[in-house]
Amino acid sequence: MYNVIVAGGGASGLTAAIFAAKNGYQVTILEHKDRVGKKILMTGNGRCNLTNMNDVHGKYYSSDKQSLQKIYDTLVSFGANDTRAFFERIGLYTKEKKDGGVYPVSEQASVVLDVLRDECERLGVRTITGCEVRTVKPLKQGGTVGVVYSGEDAAGRQAQFHYDRLILATGGKAAPASGSDGSGYRLAKMLGHSVIKPLPALVQLRCAGSFFKSVSGVRAQAGITLYIDNTKAAFDEGELQLTDYGISGIPVFQFSRMAARALDCGKLCEAGINFLPYVEDRASFFKKNASLKRWDYKTVESLLSGMVHKKLAAMICKKNKIGIGTLVSEAGEKAVRECIAQLFDFRVKIMETNPFENAQVCSGGVPLWEVDETFRSKLSKDVYLVGELLDCDGICGGYNLQWAWATGAIAGSGVSV
Repeated sequence: MYNVIVAGGGASGLTAAIFAAKNGYQVTILEHKDRVGKKILMTGNGRCNLTNMNDVHGKYYSSDKQSLQKIYDTLVSFGANDTRAFFERIGLYTKEKKDGGVYPVSEQASVVLDVLRDECERLGVRTITGCEVRTVKPLKQGGTVGVVYSGEDAAGRQAQFHYDRLILATGGKAAPASGSDGSGYRLAKMLGHSVIKPLPALVQLRCAGSFFKSVSGVRAQAGITLYIDNTKAAFDEGELQLTDYGISGIPVFQFSRMAARALDCGKLCEAGINFLPYVEDRASFFKKNASLKRWDYKTVESLLSGMVHKKLAAMICKKNKIGIGTLVSEAGEKAVRECIAQLFDFRVKIMETNPFENAQVCSGGVPLWEVDETFRSKLSKDVYLVGELLDCDGICGGYNLQWAWATGAIAGSGVSV
């Protein structure tokens, strides 16, 4: 019986192992953490957003248009319905929410991991944890992976596993505590692959401004525009979370990879925050409030607090050097209008992203042009590369897990000896 080694026991690795085992291969998963699937348990705030039923176009990023087309073709071959059918076959029932997100009926990520592990066990997949892959030799040099065991009972003990086919499912660099520590890039390079510089994605953004400490913890519905070198690059709307260092929340995550790439190239990045997204027509809003005299008895802070969170109102006043007790009549109409205008477009300079430890995924990785449509390496025909190791990242909403399931399933099904 032919041996298939899967390096990495995450979402793509477990899926690849299951599909390869169904084809009759003897499959071994090598996982360097103490258990498989740690990152699965973290997804969707512990609820595991498995996939998304919406159109995938515009939801993924890669380095070029040809690679994007390969991503879309992959997700036609194994799409959201295929993912749901796969999980139902192994005992997990799912439900779709209004936004298209698909979750386990129980909304427990642990159940997703349970059914994957159960299926691996049923198919005779061998799982070895505490086993870090250090070296890879292609088949023409013997087809081996060199490992180092961890743990008190086997500290430093080395071993070799022979393979007929190897599936690299080691993940990227995001959330290294889950096992994605970037080691897969080193292994890919051993086989001759190139690696597009990995950067954090779906991550918080650190911004300039000492005032952030005064609004830390504030959550607000907002529209957020990303400007790169003073040109609008992206927009998203949703719940913004202000922190003591900058901005967070899903709308920030959605374009954080673009900011990371731009910052890495030395470009100027800014976020324009609209704290009044419920105002659809700004011209009508200002016309309706053509005169502020009726608010002369209010403080500027009180006036702004009728529109946004009190902490935001106080911060805007302070930024414009308006005292806390200053009346509208005292501040003057021009100054008050400037404060209101800033609620529509509050600009902050983005300095950097949070590190990989805080990122949900990463951008960059092994270029998609270095693998074929079954994710078989074009440089080492006995090796497949799947999941986050590849140069593909999606927005929030189950798209990154869908990529993991799809690439794992296609590679596992396509394994041939």
